[in-house]
Amino acid sequence: MSASNPDAIPRASLSDIVYGRIREEILHGDLEDGSVLSQVELAQRYGVSRIPVREALRRLQAESLVIATPYHAYLVRKISPEQVLELADIRVVLEDLALSKRDPFEGGEIEEMRRINALMAEDVHGPSFLALDRQLHHLLVGENTMTAEVLDDVRDRIQRYLTTMVSQSSGRSTAIEEHEQIIEALAGGDADTAREHLRRHVLRSRAFIEEKVASAAVAADAPVPAVLES
Repeated sequence: MSASNPDAIPRASLSDIVYGRIREEILHGDLEDGSVLSQVELAQRYGVSRIPVREALRRLQAESLVIATPYHAYLVRKISPEQVLELADIRVVLEDLALSKRDPFEGGEIEEMRRINALMAEDVHGPSFLALDRQLHHLLVGENTMTAEVLDDVRDRIQRYLTTMVSQSSGRSTAIEEHEQIIEALAGGDADTAREHLRRHVLRSRAFIEEKVASAAVAADAPVPAVLES
């Protein structure tokens, strides 16, 4: 890394590193919807040639996080307020469906969820908090399942809203308490209660997203989108 350019990155796995950095900026809202991604500017910013930048943008295009225009300029894909709320609804349904299909949880799985939740309580915030949260939810829905894979894609697309939600300590503490309720219900073998706690937990996230979408619409003097019944 160049001392004169703090954004410059090592030469090893350049396209992977550029891909990871741009992806994180998109997911956390540092790059807004519709932003133009100049290959020249990104190459200068990261201190690399245009080749790894172009490779990274193509990978992001394959994930539908960016789109290419007819003249090969890339844009951060814009997701409408209606689509954001639809994704939140999809997450509610999928997490409940996945938990309903899970085999009884083993003691090791319960203890691992408790361990992750305890780590989340250690004043962890921002991307680290959400990374732990995703690990815990992977255990709930079943790791290495297609449902977990689809849910990862859904979460990626609403990540910026989740980041805002856990930016305050109250949001983090509520999430931790709700996780504990789910875990203890599973530890007691009460799958129905665990599903109800999980549904309430994910619906709270959805309500937060709906509030943010509505606030953004008011700020932009735009109509608030109709939402699906939960």
